[in-house]
Amino acid sequence: LKFIFKSMNRKRSRTYIKNLIFMILTVLQSSCTFGDEPGVCPYNTRLDYWYAGSGSENQLPVYVDNLRQYLFDSEGELLGVEPLRGDSIRGWQGNLAAGEYTVVLWGNLADDGSDGLAIEPESGQRLADMELSAVTSGAPPGYRTNTGRLYYGNLTFRVEEGRSFRRRVYLSHAHASLHVTVQWMADAPAEGGTYRMRMKGIASEYGFVKGWESEEQPGGGSYAVPYIGTSRTNHETRASMNYDGEVTGEFVTFRYTSGTHQLWSLWRNDERIVGDLDLYRFFAKKPMDMDRNIEQEFEILVTVYADKIIVTEVTESDWDEGGAIG
Repeated sequence: LKFIFKSMNRKRSRTYIKNLIFMILTVLQSSCTFGDEPGVCPYNTRLDYWYAGSGSENQLPVYVDNLRQYLFDSEGELLGVEPLRGDSIRGWQGNLAAGEYTVVLWGNLADDGSDGLAIEPESGQRLADMELSAVTSGAPPGYRTNTGRLYYGNLTFRVEEGRSFRRRVYLSHAHASLHVTVQWMADAPAEGGTYRMRMKGIASEYGFVKGWESEEQPGGGSYAVPYIGTSRTNHETRASMNYDGEVTGEFVTFRYTSGTHQLWSLWRNDERIVGDLDLYRFFAKKPMDMDRNIEQEFEILVTVYADKIIVTEVTESDWDEGGAIG
């Protein structure tokens, strides 16, 4: 009897061990493999959204208040749009079937359309056909106001059957900021009046597809800027005179390219008093490639003399426009 009991215990032990191994394998197959998710995952895809200028710490929330995420399948058809706010702008997770996908991200789009930007065509369902336009059908002709400080991300990825996927998606600048200060060394305008700055020749269309993509980043992955269309629009921004008699204003527009001719002018009480200055001659001398630089944040000083105008960047060399005023 003693021998029989020992044999039965060995059989039960082997059965228990087999069941235990099976349970462990089942848990392992259904558990997360993302590194920071110890439990069972309800999703197999995780995308981490980062600002392209970040180092070891993600600075995206410093620059972006909200994200609008567009997910496309391998045929370029739109699967869904998801707004992300608060902590959710740092990433997205979902359960995707095996296949290839493309995610497109736009940061700082106004939910109510108050920024005057439109997704065109409105019923567009394909990646190649969708555009972000700075010229809306309801806007009057002439000069539009500033856009928001936009950011853009794009990633095409593949989800394999039975495997989890995680990737970092970088967002880069999809806007240009130009702060302008005007000072007079001669013929200064009188105090008072309403000032406006205008700038012609700025791109008005972005494609959802990538215009170009950077090299691999230290943290893995790359960043991209959107495809920039050939159509152009004009911008106007309010300006004001400070206590030093200088007039200041700022433009926030779509990105500049290496071929952009920014025709800038200053108006007082609907009369042009400076310009048009072709700022292309200024930006063409800068050392960076305007098609590929990640950040387009500029501050210039326009100094008006009796016989010429000089445009200066705070930390760069002077550029002579020359010619007469007006």
